[in-house]
Order: sequence, then C-alpha cells, then structure tokens
Amino acid sequence: MTNEHFCIYVENKVGVAREYEVTEAAIRHAINGSIQLDVTVRRSDDLDSDKLERADLFVGSGFDTNIIRRHGANLRLVHCTSAGVERYLPLDWLPPGAVLTNSSGVHAEKGGTFGAMAVLMLNEGMPRHATNQRLHRWDSALSTCIAGKTVLIYGFGSLGEAIAERLRPFGVYIIGIRRSGEPHPLADEVHLPGVLQRLLPRSDFLVVSCPLTEATRGLFDEKQLSLLPKGSSLFNIARGPVVDNAALAAALRAGHLAGAIVDVFEQEPLPEASPWWDVPNLLISPHISCDDAEGYIERCLAIFGANVDRLVRGEALRNVVDPARGY
Repeated sequence: MTNEHFCIYVENKVGVAREYEVTEAAIRHAINGSIQLDVTVRRSDDLDSDKLERADLFVGSGFDTNIIRRHGANLRLVHCTSAGVERYLPLDWLPPGAVLTNSSGVHAEKGGTFGAMAVLMLNEGMPRHATNQRLHRWDSALSTCIAGKTVLIYGFGSLGEAIAERLRPFGVYIIGIRRSGEPHPLADEVHLPGVLQRLLPRSDFLVVSCPLTEATRGLFDEKQLSLLPKGSSLFNIARGPVVDNAALAAALRAGHLAGAIVDVFEQEPLPEASPWWDVPNLLISPHISCDDAEGYIERCLAIFGANVDRLVRGEALRNVVDPARGY
C-alpha cells in the first residue's frame, strides 16, 4: 500500500468530441487504486486556477501553455492525449523539473490499417475514380497488381511500422527512413533521412508518417516531389506542414503524381472555400486516420497511468518529449 497522493488537473478542450473527453472515472481507472487522487476536470474555457496551482499532474490536449506557465508551478508531469507536440515547443513553459509526455504509440493499430488501405486505394486509382465520379466521366483505365511495387515510408516509428506490417502480405518492397537508420524486420531496407533524394526516384508510393519538426516542416516541396517517378502516389498521415500543399496540388494537376490521399492539413477543419476540395485525383479524410471511436482515451491514459506508477517508484518515465528532437 502506497501513501502517495496526487492532485490531477484535467482540461478538456471546448467542443471536444465524446471520444476525446477525459473524465474523472477514466483517470481513476487508469491509475493504481492504492494511490490517493484529487481529480479536477474542467473545460478549457472554465479554468480553476486554484486547483491548477495545487496540481501535481496535468492531462490535456491542445492546451494553452501560457496557462501552465502562470498557474502550473507545482506540476511534475504534463501528459498530452495526442502524439504531435509541435505546438508546445519549445518547452520553456514547463516548470523546473517537470516533463511533458505524449501518447505516441496509441495510434498504430488504427493508423496502420488506414495506411495500408490508403496505399491499396492509391494503387487502384481510387482518387482518380472519385474525381471522375464528380465529373460524371466514365474512365475504365486499368490498374496493375501491387505485388513487387516499392513503398517508401518516411518516418519508420510505431505508425510507419504498423503500416509496413499490414502491407507486407501484399508483396510490396518496403523502404523505411528513420533517424537511427537501424535495420527493421518489417522493412527490406532502412536508411537515414539524409539519403531521401536518392530513394524518391525508386518509389511507387510515398507514405509520410513522421513527426512535424523544424527538420521536416516543408520537407516535401516541389523539388522533392519532382523526384518521385511520374505516375507515383503520396499518402500523408503525418502533419499537414510536412508536405508543401501548393507543390502537391501542382503535381496532381500536372499529372506528375497519379493520386494522393491526405488526412492532415495546416488549417483544420479545412475551410469550405479551400482550393483543396477541388484538386483532381485527391482524396481527403478529416484527420481521422489514427483515432479509434472506441477506447482511444483509455489507451492514452494507460500511458499516463503507467507513468504515474513509475513516478511513484522513482523510475524513468516513457514517452517523454525530447525538445532537441521535437517529439
């Protein structure tokens, strides 16, 4: 039996869908029952500054870092119920000794299936068929089998690996790019990011699944996209700013790329007047590729709960965001 006691402050963003809402019951379910908890749950427009000032732990997503800077001096751990943390960098708002953790890894199951589906749809020309449907045009151009084609996955972390795992049974050749460059059993080749330009001309499909950092912002610009073979395709499941939007639209309009599926955009929701809606041979999904309608928050809080246990035991925490890497 532990005598540990934690004050936890939970912030739910205004307008958050039910699937993303963190409740007191979910927090208590995720944390070892022997730990005493004082849990406060508030919406982002209903700050309880007194409770936050007494809190040891914070859980939220899309939160205002200035609120933490002003009222979170006693925090030891801030947990984000999402994987991307670019909006929180640099971490100069964190109290001394506190760490930021994210929910990286919870998206692999759903995102892996979605990613494999996207590559298969690109191979079958489904973005082209969707464009033709809008134009009331019957185009019976045939596709070829996917076996033997090359899939380049830029960002071979948990999400990229999950996509590769689900694609392997279809006989594709998989090239992974990761910071370590270390080999992986799910990839036929693994390379460092520095050789990207040498690998793009070999790719039938480019899957972008990396974090958004200063190194990856705008990475896939006109020059990089032009290195892809004519008739190749792209799927972006990372973050919108990793791919130059104007360059991608131009490559699709020119017919250099046969198709693209994009799940992430620089501005979300995508405005009604956005030119993206009318780009030919493009399929849009509204940033839903990786989030499960059932159990998403429970999986995010499982990481948080395990880290609370580690905090009690004095062990190293997992999913700690490294500001030098940007994730």
